Amino acid sequence: MTDFLTNADHWRKRAELTRALAANAVKDQGRLLKVAEEYDRLAAHAERRRSAMVPAGSYASASRPE
Repeated sequence: MTDFLTNADHWRKRAELTRALAANAVKDQGRLLKVAEEYDRLAAHAERRRSAMVPAGSYASASRPE
């Protein structure tokens, strides 16, 4: 299953498809372009979220001084 919170490619593809629809739209072209911009924003958020994630096993456990 795809994690849409960290999959920037998903949102970029949707933005690209929406811009293609807008290019052929007679009506609501501006609205479609705004939706495409929002998809771009979601892609940017997904990239930041992915880079902020800590991979499993990449942290050191805290040791207690004895």
